[in-house]
Amino acid sequence: MGVRICFFYMLSLFSANQFRLTDEQFERLYQIITHAYEETEKVMWGEGYVRMERKEFLKCIDRDEVIIALLGGKIVGGIRYYHLKDNTWSFSLLAADFNEKGKGIGRKLVEEVEQIIKSKGGDFIHIEVLRPIKEKVEAKEVISQWYKRMGYELVKEISLEDLYPEKIDLLKTPSVFDCYLKKL
Repeated sequence: MGVRICFFYMLSLFSANQFRLTDEQFERLYQIITHAYEETEKVMWGEGYVRMERKEFLKCIDRDEVIIALLGGKIVGGIRYYHLKDNTWSFSLLAADFNEKGKGIGRKLVEEVEQIIKSKGGDFIHIEVLRPIKEKVEAKEVISQWYKRMGYELVKEISLEDLYPEKIDLLKTPSVFDCYLKKL
């Protein structure tokens, strides 16, 4: 992946691996992702939820699975993408700095991942969004509608227990994964 620059807000996208993040830049990226998931999944996991430990996230960067977004030279978001099977890929850990909301950072990150996956011969992207069953979480409603506008179709619902039985006891409220699919 080369450098891609979006001129509307001077947003630049890079492979985190090729960018060679400093420790400070890594911490900023990790904080943005951790904060986003802690806030949007608080109902499901409780206070202090950490979506992915630092060590595991560093491995994702080392495998060249992470794209970062910079605005004015400052890291403002990131996304992880990875191969699932055959011609189907996925992405996760999509997060943008809440202070930069509305600048298209998330959209640009997803569009970049879609282009990378296409270039690798991928035909489909499958994503999962965790949501509570018994109550509505505004952030989950917003992201669901956003993915639909981006061309992702809600195709099924899967229980957390079916995918991650080891995490079921950590949940604060019953939750399911909404599974979305997009043909590229």
